[in-house]
Amino acid sequence: MYDRHRQPARLAILALVVTATIPRLLAQAQPSPEAARWLAAKAMESLERGENDSGDAARLAAYREGLRYAQAAVSADEENADAHFAAFANRGRIMELEGAIASFFNLRVLKRELNRTLELNPNHADALAAKGRMLRRLPRVLGGNLPEAAGYLQRAIDLDPSVVGARIELAAIYRDLGHPELGIPYLENAAEVARRAGKFDRLAEIQSQLQLLSSGSSAALNDGR
Repeated sequence: MYDRHRQPARLAILALVVTATIPRLLAQAQPSPEAARWLAAKAMESLERGENDSGDAARLAAYREGLRYAQAAVSADEENADAHFAAFANRGRIMELEGAIASFFNLRVLKRELNRTLELNPNHADALAAKGRMLRRLPRVLGGNLPEAAGYLQRAIDLDPSVVGARIELAAIYRDLGHPELGIPYLENAAEVARRAGKFDRLAEIQSQLQLLSSGSSAALNDGR
């Protein structure tokens, strides 16, 4: 019989078991390309779980677990691009949740993993999208560059037509560059891709951006008359 009062205790025990199991799994994984692939996959599973969790504590635990898997994957095979990307992605999410300051040191660590990913696999679509997103959001003094960001995002879209976030970011770049009308087709495509993939949580964001860009485009046309 389900007892909601005992459920938190059960979840706490399960968390302890999982936390105790991971170090054993990592210790047993012998350095090899096969072990690295397995560990990198586990790191991405943890990342996805963190993305889907609703509570900050659960998300942080998932990302920390993912980072441990990713670091072990890099140790098992330093030339595994997915391992470096998983380290970048999980560490980045941890920094966001912990409110880490975007200091030069923190950015250097993230950039190192992301750049290494692209060195090993220049066609890593997720890494290309992440690079574009980073270049768009960083201030210029820390390396931000909108035209360069657009190039990375477009490459990610060309390599993986199923991406949604890259299209949203690219539309935002065109808005920031003063050409909102160029971003509208990317958002319309993003909405269609999101519907087909069942990513309904992104549709509200896309519709909001579409309204913003449409109004901006209309204003620009009126100003030009």
